[in-house]
Amino acid sequence: MRTYLGTRSGWLLLVCGLMTFGTLAAAELRQWSDATGKFKIKAKFVSLADGIVTLEKEDGEEIEIELQKLSTADQKAANDAAKAKDDDPFKSKAKPKDDPFKAKPKGTTTPAQPNRPTRPGRPGAPKTTAEPVDDGDAPVIKVDWSKADIITLAPPESGWKVEPPKVKLPEVGGKLKPITLPQKANFFEGMKAIVIGRDLKRAVIGYNMGNSQQGGTTRLLGVDLVTGKAGGSVSAPVQMVPLAMHDDGDQILMRRDEFGFGNLDRLEVWSMKSGKIEKLLICTPYEEVSGGPRDVTWAEFIDAERLVTSSRGGKVAIWKYPEMEPICWFQAADSKPALSQDRKLIAYCTGDNVGLFDVEKREVIAQQATPMKLNWPLLAFSPSGKRLGCIAFDKVLMWDLATGKLEQSFSPTGLMIKDSIEFPDDDYILGNGKFLVDMPNQLKFWQFDGADQIRCINGVAYVGVSAGHNAPGALLTMTLPHAGAKELLKKALTDPTLFVLKAGTTVKLDLEGIPDVAQRATVEAALTKRLATIDCKPGPAGTIDLVASVEGPKDRQLQYHGAGTYMTKEFMTKLKFVYEGQPAWEFSGSNISFIISLKRGDNIENHLREREKPDYTFFDRVELPKFLQKPTAGQAAGRSLTLGQSTITTAGLK
Repeated sequence: MRTYLGTRSGWLLLVCGLMTFGTLAAAELRQWSDATGKFKIKAKFVSLADGIVTLEKEDGEEIEIELQKLSTADQKAANDAAKAKDDDPFKSKAKPKDDPFKAKPKGTTTPAQPNRPTRPGRPGAPKTTAEPVDDGDAPVIKVDWSKADIITLAPPESGWKVEPPKVKLPEVGGKLKPITLPQKANFFEGMKAIVIGRDLKRAVIGYNMGNSQQGGTTRLLGVDLVTGKAGGSVSAPVQMVPLAMHDDGDQILMRRDEFGFGNLDRLEVWSMKSGKIEKLLICTPYEEVSGGPRDVTWAEFIDAERLVTSSRGGKVAIWKYPEMEPICWFQAADSKPALSQDRKLIAYCTGDNVGLFDVEKREVIAQQATPMKLNWPLLAFSPSGKRLGCIAFDKVLMWDLATGKLEQSFSPTGLMIKDSIEFPDDDYILGNGKFLVDMPNQLKFWQFDGADQIRCINGVAYVGVSAGHNAPGALLTMTLPHAGAKELLKKALTDPTLFVLKAGTTVKLDLEGIPDVAQRATVEAALTKRLATIDCKPGPAGTIDLVASVEGPKDRQLQYHGAGTYMTKEFMTKLKFVYEGQPAWEFSGSNISFIISLKRGDNIENHLREREKPDYTFFDRVELPKFLQKPTAGQAAGRSLTLGQSTITTAGLK
């Protein structure tokens, strides 16, 4: 059972592995979460077999997820429920073999009438202010995998020897002035994606509003990158997001975009040419499986007649377009592959291996082991085409494409850059459209705030920015990193006076703020280890102070949704760098955890009482900045772990 704990600072999530503090019953609905916390679904436990958890949603649909991809608390809940089910002495009586009544497989539908293809989502669609959609004669294509070639991923005997793609930058792109975008339809609408045409002459921006329960609305806005003008927008009462643009600049590949595993599964091709949305085809590429593995996580047009997709189950397929006939496929990891700029190579990762697939030869031309197991890898080619970059949850890696040599691999701890990857420059990788990592110097380099979406193509960053719901937005083009950031990096590496904290700095520890004298030695040992991670050391002659403190106890009321109100004692653990009396950086923690896991026989009251003490483990895990500039008098201390920060507005960088 899960419930939410409301506080003034947000919502705390209570994870109870026990239903009403007992064993989770298999037939009870509960909210399940994946290991990242990004995906959640309400469902009943059905079974656990061969590492696969089967769940049943409220509508009866059964979905599957690998046990190891569930959150820690939900893995325990699944194991407990499976054990309880095995221990149940009451078994269903098997039906006689000649019983004519068979359960209808979930997901089957009554065959459509001839020449009358079914169109998902049309009957009973929620009422919205969106425009009607012209489905026309859009075929609903059923996928037949029987004729598709299955590719075995194996390294070639010649080893890793690759000729990098020859990248020719189009004439258009990188020289555009800011393009004004119409204001959002309302406060709740958000920019979800930017897709750029192959010739960099046209862009389409996708906006979404609402959720799957409310029906939602999708709006597409066309932008002419040559004239610098945004055209009219079209909308539909569905939840979809644009993934790619066809070579003709008109056909837009759309994907269903609703909450929950298995709800990113359907592809549609839309045209905006007539001034309204016209559907050209409808297809669910991975409909042969259920749950998360049927989700489409990535897609690109190889050319006018071929498309490549990848699923959350790791199935990478090349399709004949527009027939949507699978030509060949291979099994990789739950990941985001990458298509080279010349569209001849597909970079893939299985978790244990990274490789390159030749689109024309339909064979692996390079493959080698990764330095460690990579979870949910995201791949991208550098602008020059000479490097391959990867973000894998807590790792960032870069290979030389010609030789396969691993050039860089490090963990930008604290940045959480697991959701997206862009390669704006051969030496820099952008994660989550926000954090820029300097690969050669292994530096958490820059943080960009304010952008709704960033796409990087051939060294040009296309940045979508909104200015609230009642003001125009903008589509900007820029080079990342910008000149100011590069200049600061140059000074950071060469000017010994610019930074008050950098590698080699001696730091003076101030532990007077730790009221429990017996804990000061423990805190000192923890901070000494943390300083070593940034190549610094403590000493009485330190040029900058690192001040540790504990504040509290302070009474705090915690209100649980549906579980009552509790009082507890809160202790705050704090850490800050101080230079000549001015705070330069600070961070804090609390003894009240964001996620609480209750064990069998435990309850909320006991859990809170046991933790009414300072959390000294905060000092063991806190991430320290690698560089700090001299603080300005009267300016608040920062919290960034990057060298610098910028805010992107409709007027540009600030």
